Amino acid sequence: MNSKKIVIKGKGTAGAQAMAHMAKWFPNCELSWYYDPSIPTQTVGEGSVLTLGSNMFQNLNFSHEDIIKVDGTFKTGVYKEGWGASGKEFFHDFPPPLISYHFNAVKLQDYIFNKLKDKVNIVEGNFDNKDIDADYIMDCSGKPKDLSKFNIPDYIPVNSVFVNQCLWEYPAFQHTKAIARPYGWVFMIPLQNRCSVGYLYNNKINSIDDIKEDIQQVIKKYKLTPSESTNSFTFGNYVRKVNFEDRVVYNGNASFFLEPLEATSIGLMHYIQRLAFDLWSGNIDINFCNQSYLNFVSQTENIIMMHYFAGSKYKSEFWDFAQERGEKCMKEAIQKDDYFKYMVNTSKQISSLGDCNQYKEEEYSVWWLGSFLQNITGLDIKNKLK
Repeated sequence: MNSKKIVIKGKGTAGAQAMAHMAKWFPNCELSWYYDPSIPTQTVGEGSVLTLGSNMFQNLNFSHEDIIKVDGTFKTGVYKEGWGASGKEFFHDFPPPLISYHFNAVKLQDYIFNKLKDKVNIVEGNFDNKDIDADYIMDCSGKPKDLSKFNIPDYIPVNSVFVNQCLWEYPAFQHTKAIARPYGWVFMIPLQNRCSVGYLYNNKINSIDDIKEDIQQVIKKYKLTPSESTNSFTFGNYVRKVNFEDRVVYNGNASFFLEPLEATSIGLMHYIQRLAFDLWSGNIDINFCNQSYLNFVSQTENIIMMHYFAGSKYKSEFWDFAQERGEKCMKEAIQKDDYFKYMVNTSKQISSLGDCNQYKEEEYSVWWLGSFLQNITGLDIKNKLK
């Protein structure tokens, strides 16, 4: 591509990852980083998928030894407990020797910014896209105020989260935990000096007082020390109808928000980056980008809803509601998504991870065939998916 002006707008996780990618792969372009310093940094989204490590290595020469600089820990997979009628525990393992990271969101953003600030133009302020002098813009400026240009996912049953940062001297485990509870599910993300414990729920079914009481059971079980550092907020799940415009591509919360089960957001951020690179390089057209984006989001929703389809060991109003939505989603996926049906049927015929085909990054959203195998077996939904 001839020299062009490219602007990354936003300094959060999506903006930082996008600038790292473009600085690496568009070295002859004029790169500018626009951000509003008055906007507080978001501290959520501290889990990841396997694309994070490879992207950080390729774009910034990030090594395992650098993980301490972002208060990070290795992520070997996702431990799940309480899902499915039996509620048995199981691991969604990452295939050896691959590994991902947990990270302090603020420190990761600062790490990338400090690596790149002398290599790109830094522009502080609040700018409308139409006023920015650039050939291409990746807008990572955060949650939109108006959702008229967005689709609302049909099935995801949670809309609120309560988070408690539990302090510790060192990490007690090296994986994400996703634990089904009576009113939703709890994530546990281990960092060097704290464990982020968050309870996802539906505020139209359960109150924040229900959640604050029940989360103590998880904190007590894992012998954590709760702190005064808590956060709670409601959220809407949304997906941009047209994500790739003539000169603007949206990423991060400016593009989408889906609940954090399986940490799919990082994978979708990276997917949008790669599509934008190919679009701006003239390798693919804009219609292909928009359809690929919508397909990826649909696949991500199916991965999330597979868990609710399985239900949990709890009988409650939330799980009645969530499981009903999960069943509707799976019926639609089986009927309309041939590749989902193929991945499900193929994984049901395999007995172990070693029998899977060679690992392929992002075969279906952020999952490979082995992910289907582990989760369909662990959630005990082989027969139910028939």
